[in-house]
Amino acid sequence: MREAPVGWQCARCVHQDSRRAPVTRWRPTVGGGRLGNTRLTPVVIALIAVNVVVYIWEQTQHAGIYVFQGTASPCPNIGICRYGLWPYAVHHGQLYRIITSAFLHENIEHIALNMITLAIVGPPVEAELGRVRFIALYLVCALGGSVGSYLLSPQDELGLGASGAIFGLMGAYFILARRRGWDTTTILALIVINLLFGFTGGIDWRDHLGGLVTGASVSLGMAHSVDLRRAASRTAEVATGVATTLAALGVLGLLLLLPPGHVNL
Repeated sequence: MREAPVGWQCARCVHQDSRRAPVTRWRPTVGGGRLGNTRLTPVVIALIAVNVVVYIWEQTQHAGIYVFQGTASPCPNIGICRYGLWPYAVHHGQLYRIITSAFLHENIEHIALNMITLAIVGPPVEAELGRVRFIALYLVCALGGSVGSYLLSPQDELGLGASGAIFGLMGAYFILARRRGWDTTTILALIVINLLFGFTGGIDWRDHLGGLVTGASVSLGMAHSVDLRRAASRTAEVATGVATTLAALGVLGLLLLLPPGHVNL
């Protein structure tokens, strides 16, 4: 016989129950979903790994001459010139730059700061929204940051970095925390400090602003879909999440129809 939480069971019963019992592969820690109280989550770990791998690839790229539409220009890193956010090239068909630029970084300090911030802000948002919504939110925020930079930066300025997506996660956490009645002092301080730091020079604050606005907007719909999930309405939950994502992509797509540097700040 084997002692159980209630009474005793025979060895065969214990063995059969263990085979039928559901296996939880990952679960947020107690208090999961709150800033500073959630361990690293699977998608956040994967995103950090992808950014690090891409950065290592960047280091293998060499300086050279980059040619676009018959014009040759000197380039210190061919990989960055080919995949960074260059508004002029985006306007002339290279739309892939609005997402690839979010996985590029200028130097070790740049990627270290972004990945540390992602490790702090990302897990509570993923724990609250779930993996699929979190991936969708991260990518849409990356696009939103790139669109902000596309519209507000000079058309010949090259931008890169994951900070637009990360600012989007900050905006999303603020919205989620407000809906849950959690303290928002810390996240507000992080947003304000990082926004002010973006104006110190050499930093694309336009990307930060675009990501922040996108993250806060999209998370409103995402949070509603989470509420539906908790109300056991699976169909409405999925429909709301998909509709929110598609609406955000539609708005960003329309903004890309405007010429680059449309509002040069």
